[in-house]
Amino acid sequence: MNAFRWLFFPLLLVSMVVLVGCPSKEATEAKSPAGEPGMDDALSLLPGNAIAAGTVDARAFFSSQTFGADLAKIVEKYVPIGAEAGFQASRDVDRVTFASYSYQGIDVAAIVIGRFDSAKIKQVAAAQTPTKNGGTLVASQYAGRDVYTVNNIGFTLLSDTRAIVGTEQGIRRVLERINDKRVKRDIAAWMITTIEAPGAAFAVAGDFASQPIPAEATRQIPGPLVVNLKAMRAFATFKDGVQIAGSITYADATSAESASGAIKQAMGYAKLLAALGIKLQNVDVKVEKSDVQVSLAVDDQSLRALLAYVPSLMGQ
Repeated sequence: MNAFRWLFFPLLLVSMVVLVGCPSKEATEAKSPAGEPGMDDALSLLPGNAIAAGTVDARAFFSSQTFGADLAKIVEKYVPIGAEAGFQASRDVDRVTFASYSYQGIDVAAIVIGRFDSAKIKQVAAAQTPTKNGGTLVASQYAGRDVYTVNNIGFTLLSDTRAIVGTEQGIRRVLERINDKRVKRDIAAWMITTIEAPGAAFAVAGDFASQPIPAEATRQIPGPLVVNLKAMRAFATFKDGVQIAGSITYADATSAESASGAIKQAMGYAKLLAALGIKLQNVDVKVEKSDVQVSLAVDDQSLRALLAYVPSLMGQ
């Protein structure tokens, strides 16, 4: 798994029931799955020892008049279940809140808000009906709930509007919190502030001070970027393309300067990207004490071009 795939891995797992804001009115007003405090709050369901956590407003991206249809095709390609289970990710997913952990390698848990047909899903599993990608949906029990897995990725339904998606260990940790009545916000407050940034279609925060990046990833990311790395924050807003802003925090100013140089060098590939139809606009990289601040924009047509390269970037 190369560095790009490691960074994209949580979102790809989430795409089991999604991909890449504000949730729909229906999803926002849905009642708590169990009528218990915190059960309708995705950040309360997720364990607190996250390496990274974030949220994606799927509806904002899928609704794009220019690249929404292209995005839907990519998402449907990677989501293993479909019409046989009464599910279409680009139609049925509104928002995803996710976190990555280091339980057994890299694990992911996500809370997906949308619409799910529990009866059809149960029927597909019971009949061992092949899914659209040829896999078989297998049902098992954990903490008193049905857990469905296909191709080593799983999900369980909390209600017809909420699902837990991710790796087996990630799902189990969430179900244990629910079973033990430990549902509350344990993710670091500064990470939650980042995730809940007003108007963000996508937001992510990474805590690498208390949860170091797995060794597999550090071996594949340019050295200056991970040396003395402490935290990162990134936001994306959506209007005529995507505007991205983020900051990477290091232990000291010297490390930040070294990382800044590596990022600027990486931006030198912008000409190569332009040849592929992907144009980065308004790129700005600067150092503020121990922070490297980065901002850039990608227009709609460039996003369409980038989507066309997703399969090859994922090694497929």
